[in-house]
Amino acid sequence: MPSIPPKALAAALLACAAAGAFAGDSGLGRLYDGSPSSEKPSFEVARPATPASAPAAELRRPTVVPPELAAAKARVGIDAQLAKLGSSSAASFTFGVIGDAEAGRYPWERIFSPGLHAFADQMAALQAASPDFILQLGDFVSEGVPENYRAHVAWLDAHSTVPLLRCISNHDRSRPNGDADKNLYDAVFGPRDYFFDRGGWRFIALDSSNREVTPAQLAWLKTALDSPLRKVIFTHVPPKYLKALKPLEAVGALETDSAEFDAAQAEDLKSGGGIHDFFTNYFNDGAKEFEELVSNGNVAAVYMGHIHAFWAADYRGVRYVISGGGGSPLYPLPPGYPKRRFAHYMTVEASPSGLVETVHPYRGAPFVLPPVKR
Repeated sequence: MPSIPPKALAAALLACAAAGAFAGDSGLGRLYDGSPSSEKPSFEVARPATPASAPAAELRRPTVVPPELAAAKARVGIDAQLAKLGSSSAASFTFGVIGDAEAGRYPWERIFSPGLHAFADQMAALQAASPDFILQLGDFVSEGVPENYRAHVAWLDAHSTVPLLRCISNHDRSRPNGDADKNLYDAVFGPRDYFFDRGGWRFIALDSSNREVTPAQLAWLKTALDSPLRKVIFTHVPPKYLKALKPLEAVGALETDSAEFDAAQAEDLKSGGGIHDFFTNYFNDGAKEFEELVSNGNVAAVYMGHIHAFWAADYRGVRYVISGGGGSPLYPLPPGYPKRRFAHYMTVEASPSGLVETVHPYRGAPFVLPPVKR
């Protein structure tokens, strides 16, 4: 394994330790949360229901949902945001993508911050561009507890003007990086897996917050992809097969692609992950099946967060973008991981001819990604 500078290793270890279907009238795909397709979970404020088929870890100490947060779903939840978005037959439109926004649970993490107001500033700029909607790729709170959700909902109520959709992440769960409790997220935002159609495109959000995509989710995704529309997928954790890919040439120059990078990739794949996945984690369970569905499902792009950096590559005609620069700490990363660590957001123009993706650094000039290689 290539050596890692001691300072970078120490910083990354500290960071890791702390980080420890079916369209209805609205066009929203029926949620999949582990429950039978005929059921739709309900939530009681004092004792939120948990799907019967959820993993045992999710049945321990379910989070109590405060009444004001349960009521917020009517304003900030996925259904409410899709209703705000409304329908449109426009052939061309723009949407926004912004990645991880949580500032870090511990004060020392903020030495890697791109700026105290990076997320708010970037959201203001993105909303000023007047996209049809914005998709936030998860990690909107540092820890999924009621006080953090209250602060996030208060920010949304005060500042959010453009329909804001989202993916759930490991931090948004009520016990991030441990046993997953998603009851608070479900009660305030839900669903976790959903899709909607707009202007000749289908947009799909998929829950990978447990660093896996389950067989039941894959079956749901197969159904969601069963449409002649072009597709875009949003998920938080990148699939592991991306580690074998080189970045786009235009991005590769920024990545300082080198023999060290190639060697790190080869060693990591040979070892099955090892120390590198200890740092930031790609998902492996379900990755192979996910790749087959994506490659054969008329998918134009997959947008992901989780790794606080920027990276893009094409594989089997699909554009993959890691966009984790919404405002979260820009931790040092080991060899074999994306090198471009900068705060940013994206605007994407969708039209019958495809997608035009523009990256907007928090500090620096915007740049346009080259067309997808086929």
